[in-house]
Amino acid sequence: MEKITEKLLGIDVEKLEVIKGLNTSKEIIQQPDAWREAVENLVKNKESIKDFMDKFLAKKDYRIILTGAGTSAFAGETCEPYLTSLINKRVEAIATTDLVATPNNYFIKNVPTLLVSFARSGNSPESVHAVSLAGELVDDLYQVVITCNEDGKLAKNTKEDEKSLLLLMPKQTNDLGFAMTSSFTTMVLSAMAVFNIENVENFANDTEKLAQSATDFLENNAETVTKLANEEFERIIYLGSGTAKGIARESSLKVLELTAGIVNANYDTPLGFRHGPKSVVDESTITVIYISNDEYTRKYDLDLTREMLGHRKNDKVAVVGCDVDDEITSKADYYFELENINYSVKNEALLPLQQIMFGQMLSFLKSVSLDITPDNPCPTGEVNRVVQGVILHSLV
Repeated sequence: MEKITEKLLGIDVEKLEVIKGLNTSKEIIQQPDAWREAVENLVKNKESIKDFMDKFLAKKDYRIILTGAGTSAFAGETCEPYLTSLINKRVEAIATTDLVATPNNYFIKNVPTLLVSFARSGNSPESVHAVSLAGELVDDLYQVVITCNEDGKLAKNTKEDEKSLLLLMPKQTNDLGFAMTSSFTTMVLSAMAVFNIENVENFANDTEKLAQSATDFLENNAETVTKLANEEFERIIYLGSGTAKGIARESSLKVLELTAGIVNANYDTPLGFRHGPKSVVDESTITVIYISNDEYTRKYDLDLTREMLGHRKNDKVAVVGCDVDDEITSKADYYFELENINYSVKNEALLPLQQIMFGQMLSFLKSVSLDITPDNPCPTGEVNRVVQGVILHSLV
């Protein structure tokens, strides 16, 4: 792993140990192997998972809520568009922070509900309390808990519940670094696989293609991402549509976390960006546009890209996608080419998992360039790996 770290990120391991960045770098690089292991585990447990999912999905009127806090909430946002189109039912991504603060606005008593919880540690107070509130307010509640920590409260609370399905991610995804990386992508991929459980063997083949392509992307782009990270920018904007919208949001959070807020980061959709947020762009800004490979959606992504390139002053534009026209790539300050793979699932569902790896790399390398410790970017404790200081209140 140490040799891979040096090869892919171009940073001496001894330096990483000094600046406390070794965990984060390893966790970015290990993602392809973690994906393979996670989906293999689902294949092995196909029948029990399928029985559980079929039992719930056979209900006539139901709702599915994808939930989590922080990055885990963005895992739900990333999955939501794809899962809605896959099962042809409304899937809702609602953060536990919203569910806990205003539970009566979200839970519906007489509607069977599948609560899909994403959690690295499973110990975030809102994540645990959201499940408790759901149990109080929903008559017929089912759960899928996707977590990286078998010793976390969420995992322990669901083991003996016949209306709950516990999916433990590979142990190495219980990230030791401050920022979630391998935990995020592995949970997202696993959630998509669970709803494809009937054809999970095909999904496993897709995962192998994705994993190899992601490794190649790391190898081929580490030097250029490092160059981008060394640019003197104070603001970065991530733009993405559909599944990539959640990825754009997660990318912006990674920058904020790993640079301790020194770099101001935000996100939007390409269409939404024009409606006011675009005014933030100045000469200290880099705009990263994640191009969808959905034939219809990418038209809007490319339109905004052309507009941004045409309006540039001293700001910079980076494009991350596949099969982008020379008209754009020749004008962009940076272009990162992704492989256009023919998956058995919708292509736009899995492409963003490579795009977020770009975002993770850039955030990590920017942190290093600013002499911040990526594994612990906020040593004074205002922000913590597992959130602290939350006072939970009962409904009564």
